[in-house]
Amino acid sequence: RFLRNPAHADFHMSQPRFPYPLQPLRVPGGWHITVNTLFEVEPGPDTMQWFSSALLLWGHSRDTGYCFNSHYEPEDDPQGEFVLEMGKVQYDRHGKIVRGSDAFLGEFRTRSKAAFVERVEQFMQDPAA
Repeated sequence: RFLRNPAHADFHMSQPRFPYPLQPLRVPGGWHITVNTLFEVEPGPDTMQWFSSALLLWGHSRDTGYCFNSHYEPEDDPQGEFVLEMGKVQYDRHGKIVRGSDAFLGEFRTRSKAAFVERVEQFMQDPAA
């Protein structure tokens, strides 16, 4: 039986409320999404504040070393584009990134949010493709 905890309720009440849900993503096992400010809304004159974050998504897989980050540029421009930057790093036996091991694998740019989400999911599913 669920017990109400007023402290728990206060915690939820203090969390920011967003007018849009997060964008659904298919995330394979082993991947960690560390930053997710990608909302289920299209860029437009009235929604640009939801695309002004320095990072929209940032993810990595410690098992493989593949990683990505993404942003929208130029900020505050409804005619801008989604930018996905893909890379790979090596981790030492303590789980720390080996200095100088980062390799830039490429960039994907599109004005289509659907194409952007599809490419993010494809990279996580098969990064070497």
